[in-house]
Amino acid sequence: MRRRCPMLSNKVSEIMTTNITTASVTASVFEVMEKMVAEDVGRIIITDDEVPVGIFTEKDVIKRVVNAKIDARNSAIKKVMTAPIRAVREETHIIDAFGKMYRGKYRHLLVRGRRGKIIGIVSMRRILNLAVELGQGLSETTTLGDIAAGSVIKIDQAANVHEAIDLMNTKSVTAVIVTAAGKPSGIFTERDVLKRVATKEIKIRETAVKQVMTAPIITMPRSTLVGDVLAEMYHRDIRNMPVKDEHEEITGLVSMPEILQFARALNIDEQVRRTWKEVAEFLDTEDQYTPG
Repeated sequence: MRRRCPMLSNKVSEIMTTNITTASVTASVFEVMEKMVAEDVGRIIITDDEVPVGIFTEKDVIKRVVNAKIDARNSAIKKVMTAPIRAVREETHIIDAFGKMYRGKYRHLLVRGRRGKIIGIVSMRRILNLAVELGQGLSETTTLGDIAAGSVIKIDQAANVHEAIDLMNTKSVTAVIVTAAGKPSGIFTERDVLKRVATKEIKIRETAVKQVMTAPIITMPRSTLVGDVLAEMYHRDIRNMPVKDEHEEITGLVSMPEILQFARALNIDEQVRRTWKEVAEFLDTEDQYTPG
């Protein structure tokens, strides 16, 4: 019988988040985005008569709203939400919930109580955060430089917001580095799109990306251990970490997919272990839940 490490023998009910942000299926896209900003969340559960029927995420904002010519104020959220929802029972072991996330290609699972009512939500991100808190599972030798993407997607700060978002969609990335005269001046992320673009109703073809980017850039050196990087990302509540070399040049950008590939907190069978390499692929698809 396969031996489970103590963390993974726990039930999802022990690590789930019970404070779930929801919105009615009759709400407009704009109303839902405003609520996400007000409550500082990257995803929101959509309900019909208090029953969860879908989820709407920052990735949906960037792919299905901003550059898709959607009238956010007059379009119902049900037109752009991801459905149906996925859920596990509260007694499900963390390891089994994680396996379901792999097979289903999504990052979050809702948790059902004994009477079938949704009582919480659990995420891949939460599981890895727990691993960091326990000091388990991440390689003691793998560094940021080992896992950073080989090329960094950049855009000049004079480019407009529409061009930046289009680039993010085309390259399937969650962030781009913004440059001035070839030098990094900021970063533009999915969170920026939600907070500074979609809910502000700015003219994306007439607004320079430098006006809505995040600055200054937080970076970490290539020599930083992966576990330390993940801990720092959680501490600062950021989802993308630019990588700098010995010359202080940004040479890579690490996001949750790369971190997940090298996490070893999940002491699971070889079949699941081999699927680590697939994480980056399915995390970039639009038919899944985002981290938050």
